[in-house]
Amino acid sequence: MRTLHALQREMLILVADFGEPCGQDIKRELEAYHGDELRSEQLYHHLDSLCERGLVEKRRADGRTNAYILTEDGRRWLEKQRHWVAEHAGPAPLDEGS
Repeated sequence: MRTLHALQREMLILVADFGEPCGQDIKRELEAYHGDELRSEQLYHHLDSLCERGLVEKRRADGRTNAYILTEDGRRWLEKQRHWVAEHAGPAPLDEGS
């Protein structure tokens, strides 16, 4: 399995979830989740890396805006990751308070 930076894994999940998000959609979600501002340079560096690895494809949505689409390799990577997490993390507890 290809090694990805934690932020790249989160971006890959968001691309899969949203379908064809633009970079700013991804940025907003990550900032809301982490509670920190994400620099645009950092965002696009990681998105470009995902494109270079063949996990995400970049398409022109309109004018200057690009949309990001999960590739078949990206789907396979996420599926392997999901299985790996399930195997090693086990099922989630039903009630943390018990």
